[in-house]
Amino acid sequence: MKGIGVDIIDLERLDIHNLNFVKHILSPKEYQIFTKMNSPKRQLEFLGGRFAGKEAYMKACHVGIGAMAFHDIEILNDERGAPYLHDSHAHISISHENKYAIAFVLLEK
Repeated sequence: MKGIGVDIIDLERLDIHNLNFVKHILSPKEYQIFTKMNSPKRQLEFLGGRFAGKEAYMKACHVGIGAMAFHDIEILNDERGAPYLHDSHAHISISHENKYAIAFVLLEK
């Protein structure tokens, strides 16, 4: 195992109406998914999960915030709905509960 990372975020801190902020966090593919969601609650959970996932990934890589651009880290979902990172050596889990999103990343080799 190369690294682990975990991050939790209070969803109330996120502004889904600030498109500059949203585009700073999301990759172009993630942003397309975000804009097609029909519920502000679901958009908030999606953005929060991606934010926490990307911070957890940076922690697993042993780099600080700013070492990688958020929008350059991509978290998509497979055909079953499970999230995955663009890094084939990384495994991610994302969860939401009320006003929080949490993500855990395990980085192999």
